[in-house]
Amino acid sequence: MDAQLETAANGHAGSWVITDGKPVRLDPTEFDPEAEKGVVKEYRISEIGRYLLNPGPIEIRKRLVGCEAHPAPTMLNRALQRVPGWGKTRRHKPDVLLTGLKLKIPVFRDPDLDAHFKKMVDELRGFDPFAKKLARLASRRLSHLIGICEDIGGGYSYLKLQGSADEKIRYLSSHAGRAVRVTIHRAHVSDGMFELRAYPATGFDTNHSYRLYAYSRDGQPAACVLTSLGNLDYRLPDPQAVKYLVLLEHVLSSSPDFRRCFEACFSGRCRPVRLFFNRQLEVDYSKANLPEIYRDAFRNSETTLSSRNLVKPVLNYLQVAVSLSYLLPPDSADQRLFTHICILHDLRALDPLRKSLPAVYAEMSQRAFSSEAGRYYVLDSITGTTHAD
Repeated sequence: MDAQLETAANGHAGSWVITDGKPVRLDPTEFDPEAEKGVVKEYRISEIGRYLLNPGPIEIRKRLVGCEAHPAPTMLNRALQRVPGWGKTRRHKPDVLLTGLKLKIPVFRDPDLDAHFKKMVDELRGFDPFAKKLARLASRRLSHLIGICEDIGGGYSYLKLQGSADEKIRYLSSHAGRAVRVTIHRAHVSDGMFELRAYPATGFDTNHSYRLYAYSRDGQPAACVLTSLGNLDYRLPDPQAVKYLVLLEHVLSSSPDFRRCFEACFSGRCRPVRLFFNRQLEVDYSKANLPEIYRDAFRNSETTLSSRNLVKPVLNYLQVAVSLSYLLPPDSADQRLFTHICILHDLRALDPLRKSLPAVYAEMSQRAFSSEAGRYYVLDSITGTTHAD
């Protein structure tokens, strides 16, 4: 482990994601024939960082709770679709069928007891109206049959089913109410949202690292990751995603509570669910109490009450909430979804306070960290829970 990596690993008590980027003298065409010669920046990423940026598909489990049945159009319907204004208003709405089987059996340590309860659940399936409704579906009159899954913490998503209509009906009948395998295109599912449930439960090795290079291709930013042997591992579809890892690394350095939560998730003590970088928060600091960081600053500077009111309006601007959602181990009695949120505040939002509250501005400026994503400081931390079902 080189000096740069060793500093990162030791600095965070075993949890690290990415090191600072350093310019290197390297010809990027060695690993990307379409790369442009010029400035190349090298990072080191951990196994966690490699997982977050990997563009390959991942497999998770979701609970199958029903289906959406789209009826096949009749010959009359097909003819009417050609009539202007008719197709959009006269289309048949799909039937939504949901299972009433809400039982969720915990994992028992005794294999015989676990098998017994699973057998009981299977016997109860015969009393679920969902199975009878499925049986009444005429497969020859269906155009599409789409599964509906319930996600952890609420929310629903579609599941593409394979096979013929009859095969899809049989699959729904045997798997409704159960956790099924779902393939997602990659861990970075959307802007700022990372799916974590596919990360190996065995934890991670802090000594393993991978080189990440940022360079240019066709005048645009590009980045790729190399294997430990120096071969091309993968190219990043969105090189800007590296900034999320940089922010996460600084959160681990600045927030001990978030770091402890992060380490519990990626060491196998808890089960990580998702990581989210959100710029649209529901916390309105103009109405809520001031965060502890500002109450401390006011006590130290003896700021007047009227001056304190100048702070609240600026706290709602240029925020980034980094949230980590997770579950306790399967054998735990508490199966709620926990979420730890670290709210970062861009120092630029405090520019109006430079002259009116110079002591407060200086205090926050001293606390702020500098990164490629900007200068931020930890504004607040929030922990919440919701039911996983």
